[in-house]
Amino acid sequence: MRALRNIHAALVPDGLLIDTQPVGSQPRVAANGYELGTLDMDEWLETIRAVDERVAETVATDLYEQTNERMLVIRSTFDDGRDCLEVTGTWQGTRAPKPLADRLAATRDPVTVDQQVRLRMLRRVPAHG
Repeated sequence: MRALRNIHAALVPDGLLIDTQPVGSQPRVAANGYELGTLDMDEWLETIRAVDERVAETVATDLYEQTNERMLVIRSTFDDGRDCLEVTGTWQGTRAPKPLADRLAATRDPVTVDQQVRLRMLRRVPAHG
C-alpha cells in the first residue's frame, strides 16, 4: 500500500494510475498455430490476490477511485521454444510443466504465449483537508 500512497502523492489531481497484471493461471503456448500446452501460473495468482487486497484497501481509504477495468489477451512471441523457456522461466510464479518444457525444448519455430491481462484504471482522489 506504501507504493500506492507514494504514487498518489506524485500524481496531479484527477491523474490516472494504470494497473496491469497477468491474471490467467494457464496461458496458452503455441507454435505454427498448434497448441503445445499451457504454462502453470497458479503460484502467481497468490501475488495477484495480494495486489487486489492492497488496491481495495487503498480505494477504501479514498486515495483512488476505480474508473474502469478491462480484460485483454496479450501475445508474447519468442524466437523458438528454448527462447520461450528461458524468458518465461524468469516470470515470477510461473513454470512450464515437464511435457510442455520437453515440447518447447524441441521446437525450433517461433512460439507464442497468450496471457489474459487485466487493465485497471484508478483515478487519484484529491487529498482531504
